[in-house]
Amino acid sequence: MVSLIRSIARHYGKQGIKAFLIAPGFTRTDMAEEILAEYGEDFALNDIALRELTVPEDIAPMVTLLCSGLADHATGTSIDMNAGSYVR
Repeated sequence: MVSLIRSIARHYGKQGIKAFLIAPGFTRTDMAEEILAEYGEDFALNDIALRELTVPEDIAPMVTLLCSGLADHATGTSIDMNAGSYVR
């Protein structure tokens, strides 16, 4: 996905098209609830620096920012939204 976003940004940027990648980590969704029920929330939090699960509402402000045009010069970048479970 990272390479795809970079390619889109480089190729279509000339046409004013921006491309971003939001890479969420483990996010509390209906699908994740099955895993949490089986293994427990502490298991999921074990490797998360902020010690809290990401919820879709945590990701939405970043989507809003990227759609606003305020971050256009960041085209071609990937943004990890995972509460610190993966840090580059």
